[in-house]
Amino acid sequence: MNILKKLTLSLLLGTGYIATAQAAVTGQVDVKLNVSTGCTVEGSTVAGSINQFGTLDFGKTSGNWDNILTAQVAASATGSHLNVKCDSTTPVNFTVAIDGGQRADRSLKHSTGTDLVSYNVYRDAARTTAYAINTPQSFSAASGVSEQVPIFGAIAANSGTAKAQGDYQDTLLVTVNF
Repeated sequence: MNILKKLTLSLLLGTGYIATAQAAVTGQVDVKLNVSTGCTVEGSTVAGSINQFGTLDFGKTSGNWDNILTAQVAASATGSHLNVKCDSTTPVNFTVAIDGGQRADRSLKHSTGTDLVSYNVYRDAARTTAYAINTPQSFSAASGVSEQVPIFGAIAANSGTAKAQGDYQDTLLVTVNF
């Protein structure tokens, strides 16, 4: 009987202890913001969760072309160029890296077929300095001045087998790092 009383007493005390162990605890979380000098990319728009920096449009051609096709990125928001503007008191160095596109080889793919058209991307209008795939290129932006991010494209002449008619497309991921 003694054991039964001790067991009952233990259960009652244990249950009471558990019930009183529940408690609310209140604390605080500090919330901060530091606004400092920085840079913005001008001429872009936002679609969903990604910036739309612009379009590299090679235009329209026949299935064979004798000349190099060229293009320059036109910014999404302005139709102008993609620019970086910094509000620092001193020039700010930044880098631009461009990936290889959807197939990692900088090729435009026919919208319904399998034809591909290779292209390259350059940082100068003469198209002599290529953006190597995923390799950052250095630039500098003076304080308060919009610095153009040069993105030029070229497609070699196609005098061989004619390409299928239709639209060709690729998407490049451009990373601007301040």
